[in-house]
Amino acid sequence: MRLWFIIAVLVLGGGFAIFRLASYNPQGHHELVDLAGIATWEPTTEQIRSQIQATEPLQKQKKQYTELFRSRYRRQNMAVNLRVDTDGVFYLECAATIPTWDKALIAGQAWQEVKELFGGEPQVLIYESYIGIPSRRVGIARSNGKQPSALEIVFDTGWHLRRKPQANDFLITVRQGG
Repeated sequence: MRLWFIIAVLVLGGGFAIFRLASYNPQGHHELVDLAGIATWEPTTEQIRSQIQATEPLQKQKKQYTELFRSRYRRQNMAVNLRVDTDGVFYLECAATIPTWDKALIAGQAWQEVKELFGGEPQVLIYESYIGIPSRRVGIARSNGKQPSALEIVFDTGWHLRRKPQANDFLITVRQGG
């Protein structure tokens, strides 16, 4: 009798679990931010240009830019961070829950703005951030080799399968120094 009761509970519990799995709606639990109007989010590029103090050294201007860039996404409740090192390389950190195509849009916007505000051929390293462990590098936004004025975004999601991780794969030194 007890065995039949255990079997009945398992069958009913399994049926309920299958029903919940079949009716699961991922969009109902996690709302993704629509990046369609990303160019109009404040502060806009023009607002950033007016807020950056041109009398400051270039490195300080770039740090001001990163703070304003970060505030744009924090207003949209997106976990996005931008840092710059002393060599002028920008480090974009996005939460791992942000889809890759959105990371590409954000990195593209950062690259375009850095190019427009500071000139040169910017380099934006793209990192995925996790809670409790260092961020890991997943891509890069850079000038296209054949056409330097064009943007090229390359994601390398299989880096850990092809080689031993390197120190610059994880965003540790920039956090301490910048």
